Order: sequence, then C-alpha cells, then structure tokens
Amino acid sequence: MNKKKLLFVYTRLSTFVKGDMDILEQNFQIKILHTDNSSQMKQFVAMLHQFLYLLLNIWKFDLVYIWFADYHSFLPILFARLTGKKSFLVIGGYDVCRIRKVNYGSFVNPIRGYMTRYSMSNATRCLCVSEHIQRTVRFITQKSRTTVVYNCVTLDGSGQTEKSGILSVSIASSPQGIYVKGVDRIVALARELPDQKITLIGANRDALFSICGALPENLTIIPRISHEKLKAYYIKAKVYCQLSRSESFAVSLAEAMYNDCIPVISNTGGMPEVGGKLAFIADGNNIKECAAAVREALLQPFSNKYREHIQQNFSKEKRAAAIIKILENS
Repeated sequence: MNKKKLLFVYTRLSTFVKGDMDILEQNFQIKILHTDNSSQMKQFVAMLHQFLYLLLNIWKFDLVYIWFADYHSFLPILFARLTGKKSFLVIGGYDVCRIRKVNYGSFVNPIRGYMTRYSMSNATRCLCVSEHIQRTVRFITQKSRTTVVYNCVTLDGSGQTEKSGILSVSIASSPQGIYVKGVDRIVALARELPDQKITLIGANRDALFSICGALPENLTIIPRISHEKLKAYYIKAKVYCQLSRSESFAVSLAEAMYNDCIPVISNTGGMPEVGGKLAFIADGNNIKECAAAVREALLQPFSNKYREHIQQNFSKEKRAAAIIKILENS
C-alpha cells in the first residue's frame, strides 16, 4: 500500500516540531519545506522560494502539515485551498497572541495578523495544543475548524527519589522573552526565598540584569543547554516553577513533572491543563503568594503521581494516535 504524500512546513526545528516529524514519517511520505524566519531578509527569500516551490509542486502532495500560523503558513494553505488539498495547522501560542507592551504576538502586526487569521480560517483542521489555545482560535475566527491535540513529552523519566531545590526553565534572551515567560518573576521569587536555591535555565544573564538589577546570590543562571543535558536538572530538582505571563502548553512543565518534579505555576494559558489538580497554582503578580506555594510544595513527599499524570495525558503515543486519526479521517 502506497503511503500518502505529505508536505511538512516549519520555521524552527524545536523538540515538539521534530516530534511531529518523527510521528508523520512513520505513516506518510514526507517532504520537508523549511522557512527561515530568523531575519526579515531571510524570511522574504524563504517565502519567495516557498511560492515557487508550491507553484511547481503542490500537486504532488495529498496533505500539507504546518507548525504555527504566521507568514510561512499563508501560502501553503492558500495553495492547498486552490488545489483541493487538505491542510493541517498546529497552533502553538505566539500565533494567537497580542501583547502590545512588548510587541509580542502575530496580531501586533496587521499584515502578519491577516495572514495568521487567514491560515486559521482556511486550514482543513487547526490542531490546538491546549483547550486554552482552542478557545482563543475560535474567538479570533469563527470559521476555524479546531481540535485539541495536546503536546507530548519525549524525555524518559529517571525514577530518582532523592530530589531537592527549585528549577525553572525559560528560553528568554531578550526583554520581550523575559517579560512573556515571567523570568523577572523568578528573580523576584528568589529574593523572596533567600534560604532556597533556585536554578534558572535558558535566560540571558545580561538582559535579565538590565531589567531586574543585581541578581540574588541564591539564583543560579545557566545558559540554554541541549535537551538531553536538561534532563539531568529535571532529575535533581524537587520543585519546578513556571510563572509565565503567556503560555500555550508549557512543554518544560510537562517534562519536569514526568521527572517527578512538583509543579508551582501561574494561572496562565494552558499550564493549568498540564498541571491538573496536582499543580500548586498562584497569582504570578503576587510574589508572596508564589513563594508560599513553593514552600508548601517543598514540604510534599516524593511521589510518582506527577509522572503518571503526564504518561496518561501527554504521551507521544497518545499524540501520535490523535494526529494520525485526524489526518486520515478529515
């Protein structure tokens, strides 16, 4: 039996994008179409290449699968619509945001917003990584056809029971990223908990210093590291804390819980869906409340219920089954 041909469109090869690539390669003949959006010039050149490629090759494919709605999703969905091909669009967060204070989100720019809205409205199916994202997409455009397909965890658990300390992971190299990911709140939390050691991975120290001033001595900042190296920190930490101002799903939160970390989170976006009833949820604007939640979490005994929760709800196998079912039945 011949496999259907699928065009896979993406901008950056994150772990979750690679995860979907691996899933789809098992069931379809895949062609990768990368759109480099790391600068305006590279994005312009990439979209020109994308236009020419689609003009000559769209007829070869049965399905188009795109990660994120943005500039790069407009042409693939337009060509799919014109040629009667099915298109599937994964909605991940930035593409439904508008935070004017830090110029964050697709809808800050009207042209980008138009392309994003068109993509959401005309895709055969929008795959939303959380119920929060699904509600937002439906608010943006009532024409969208949506299904929730949660992100998944790809790290193996450790089984280690001796754990201590507080961990937070946020890839934030700019003032914009620091604000959106609530990294400044983590700095404030460290000041509120001077007797506790907090490890922050992924943030830019200089950018953080320019915003928060002198950083507390109990806060250890580690630059961005590989996915595999990150696992060692999940294994050691007892509490995982994430106080984002905007969050579609929070893969790092799910990975930490899979490694038996106790979650303390702000009531933001899709994070309460990931943490479920096991999470300590606090008002991210109230650092004293966040600190109290962390102290309570530190008193909890070790339990593998956090890992079990992630296994039951956010496994790669569950995401794979959902995606394949949607693509084959739409």
